[in-house]
Amino acid sequence: MMRFISLCLALAFSFSAQADDTSRFMMPGDLIENTGQGVASHAIYFPQMRFPVESGPAYANSHAYAPGGFKGNGGSECDPANYSYPWRDNFCEFRKADLPLCASGGHQGQDIRPASCEASKHWAVSAEDGIVAHVGRFGVTIQSPTGTLYRYVHLDMKTLQVKPMDKIAKGSRIGKISNNWLGPLPIHLHFDAKDTIMLNGEPKAVFLPPYTSLVASYQLIMD
Repeated sequence: MMRFISLCLALAFSFSAQADDTSRFMMPGDLIENTGQGVASHAIYFPQMRFPVESGPAYANSHAYAPGGFKGNGGSECDPANYSYPWRDNFCEFRKADLPLCASGGHQGQDIRPASCEASKHWAVSAEDGIVAHVGRFGVTIQSPTGTLYRYVHLDMKTLQVKPMDKIAKGSRIGKISNNWLGPLPIHLHFDAKDTIMLNGEPKAVFLPPYTSLVASYQLIMD
């Protein structure tokens, strides 16, 4: 059964004080200027999750609006700026998707670059214990015991360590991070999380902002 998360209850899990380290982590909802309106909530919706990249450092930022991205005004995807702190939220960044929590629709999750600009080297791992709910053309979805759906996109599908309906343990390897898509993309992991919340008094399955949960889980493996 999908769990129900009250938006108010989620606020009980506050953004870690360490996240005020703006040399490493910009604030939630602070998107690149003119790329969309973010969600400036400090709620940690998934306090139990493990960081979805096996080891650090890793860099959460926009793949689209950064150097080498399709809206990045040129440059190289391997530009050092893409592989440096601070992190920057890109949930709700301009995309075609219609998301209830995004004022103008947008990006369903967070882009994460691994430690180096190398495809098929760095492992994506399971955020929670669960089952492999779906294996698609470009990625994998893990379902937790409470019904949260964690999605990992742009994997090198030849490196998968899982198949549909496998049980998987928190922290177990899923596949290597790459740039698998319909066309050229920078190397990165697209990570998102979908759950059922009470929205305007009604239960609704939605993509929730993962940024604060990523910061908290990253601190656990790095600090």
